[in-house]
Amino acid sequence: MAEPAKETTVIGSDTHVKGELTFKSSVRVLGTFEGEITGEGELQIAAGATCRANIVSATVVVDGTVEGNLHARDKLQLNAKGVVKGDIVAGKMVMTEGASFFGQCAVGPDAIKGASGAGGVGGGAASATSVTSGVRPAQHKGTGKPLEAGA
Repeated sequence: MAEPAKETTVIGSDTHVKGELTFKSSVRVLGTFEGEITGEGELQIAAGATCRANIVSATVVVDGTVEGNLHARDKLQLNAKGVVKGDIVAGKMVMTEGASFFGQCAVGPDAIKGASGAGGVGGGAASATSVTSGVRPAQHKGTGKPLEAGA
């Protein structure tokens, strides 16, 4: 029997969604999403899109903006115009020149094991084999002042 075609759910560029999103195959965000995202497949945050969410998925591709913690069990790809403001835990990470990242980062098999054992993103994810990239608190764009929790 033939394998079913891979389905992609699209959140349109003129759409603003608040809540909890779970998916098995793939999701492409072109608009704005606020809340929690949990997936088994690939999550794509398109250029111009914004996710104010904690994200857990197998693969995450960021061309837009993510404000929240991000856990990519397999791979995170942060492209040239992509921005992540939050902590990252990833099995593998590709960061293209021009991308922006503000937070702490743990990458590799030990980081994934530590995060899953501690209940997800940020919970004890940093390990001796983690990679930290220019760790600074996330900052307000115009003022340069550190972001407060819930700000």
